[in-house]
Amino acid sequence: MSVLYRKYRPESFDDVIGQENVTAALKNQVIKKRVGHAYLFTGSRGTGKTTCAKIFARAINCLSPVNGSPCGKCAVCKQLKSPNCVDIIEMDAASNNGVDEIREIREKVKYAPAVAAKKVYIIDEAHMLTAGAFNALLKTLEEPPEHVVFILATTEAHKLPATILSRCMRFDFRLIPTEKIYALIKKIYDEEHVEYEDAALRLIAKAGEGSARDALSVADRCMSAGDAVTFEAAADILGVSGWEVMSELMKNIDDGDVGAALKTLDGLIATGKNMSLIAKELAQYARDVLAVSAGGKDGVVAGEDKIAVLSEDAKRYSVPLLINVMKTFSSLDSEMRYSINPRIALECALVQSCKLLSDDYTAFAERISRLEKKLASATIVESASQAALAPSETVKSQPPRDAFAAWGKIVTYLRKNESMSVFTAAGEQSDLELNGNDLTVYASDDQTFMLLSAPEALDALSRAAHSVYADLNVKIDKRTGKVDMDSEIEKIKAIAGNAKINIKRR
Repeated sequence: MSVLYRKYRPESFDDVIGQENVTAALKNQVIKKRVGHAYLFTGSRGTGKTTCAKIFARAINCLSPVNGSPCGKCAVCKQLKSPNCVDIIEMDAASNNGVDEIREIREKVKYAPAVAAKKVYIIDEAHMLTAGAFNALLKTLEEPPEHVVFILATTEAHKLPATILSRCMRFDFRLIPTEKIYALIKKIYDEEHVEYEDAALRLIAKAGEGSARDALSVADRCMSAGDAVTFEAAADILGVSGWEVMSELMKNIDDGDVGAALKTLDGLIATGKNMSLIAKELAQYARDVLAVSAGGKDGVVAGEDKIAVLSEDAKRYSVPLLINVMKTFSSLDSEMRYSINPRIALECALVQSCKLLSDDYTAFAERISRLEKKLASATIVESASQAALAPSETVKSQPPRDAFAAWGKIVTYLRKNESMSVFTAAGEQSDLELNGNDLTVYASDDQTFMLLSAPEALDALSRAAHSVYADLNVKIDKRTGKVDMDSEIEKIKAIAGNAKINIKRR
């Protein structure tokens, strides 16, 4: 039994999906009989380059084309579909990329076609030709005999010499939309009388990533897995982790629980899951949560149970966190590909997301967001306690009881109301000391000390402090901590005894 992508290969331009921009132009050329001598079909794998090349080769030779496509019934069409056809020559440049093969083509183009009006050469993976082969092909490609047409198909057009590109009529093949691949698989399964779950079809279509051939290959494997194609079976064949595990990983990241996140990841790896695929799925899950949060449920491939969980996660996770996870894990593929230990690269990315150690604003804003969450419950308890003790007094009239709680509220105020430079510098400070109504912030370095000690920064900090507590004062200082060299020298001498010691003072 033939595999699906060969059995259901389109026979006319109308059957080709997702390439209307290409097929419309090719059909018009056939209808108007304005066929060129050299074509370049470029695009991702499985988008229909070779298929369109074969249809076009038959269409320009068909005795009675139908709307620009071959009729499939005339004597020429039947001859050209025969495996013994000598007028449509396919050559794989990946394995026939030398000068000798091109010289052989140059010798054969002189001979007229056997049954067709045009002899068509389809050179697949044309970018694999050597420099010498391109040079040998150049003159023939520019001025071939009237009865010859060249079609070069490639996934990497940028590797072709400019001299070759300038002699070809170029057509760019786009990635096929997931919905069109889904409709194709659904149609094929119906014709094959295969039972299936709709969610499984959508998962298979999405796994194709714009390639109909890749999606049909997966669909073929799913057909062989059992009597019915279920979502679970398709996910298992694709090696996709359950979305429940991705939801758990997202929860670990949001909680900042490094231990739990690494344990969850270890469980996934132990089941044999591909680490690159794990990173990709986590980025995709974050994207799905963001899509649901923005009201785009239609763009999410999921059943009702997953949609329900995504909706809950959308309420829980902030947009900066989701963006951070998407950026971190979607860019891991190339790093893991060249890493001597891909697992370490994945674990580092996971720890980074849990701790949000990156220096970009997205991660920094997320740290502040987490701090606000932790302070919310404490603020409610503190407010209730103060209201019970002194109903007539507001929270702002009471001195702060915790330096970190007060500083967190100040940083939040800065984020919303003051300059980004002051907010960024303040948010990185954690060495605090509270004495009554005086909150002393010890700067982490001299540059930060100078920045926060500037009059504009002090005014901003003062406004922020008074917005939190009426009598709170913020002071900027730095730890001196200089070593008393004399006392240290005496200690060393006492330990060394009579040993001779040379100490240079700077």
